Amino acid sequence: MRCLRRAFGIGTMAIVVLASAPAASRACPNCKEALSAQPGEATRMADGFNWSILVMLGVPAGLLSVGGLAVRRAVRSGVLPEF
Repeated sequence: MRCLRRAFGIGTMAIVVLASAPAASRACPNCKEALSAQPGEATRMADGFNWSILVMLGVPAGLLSVGGLAVRRAVRSGVLPEF
């Protein structure tokens, strides 16, 4: 029963945090500036935001892939023991 109550509390806290996130994003100065920009500038700014998000997602994925490959090669060459 305690475990269930704790899981419910953690779930409730997660929902509250996620629900309050849009309020913080409305205060973003870059988004406010993008809305007041000219149509051509807004398009370029939106493209910049899209590329920055892709880079922020791609770099960690690339680092994890390279790290996993390095570990795999080390295990196959005998430097690290097999798991």
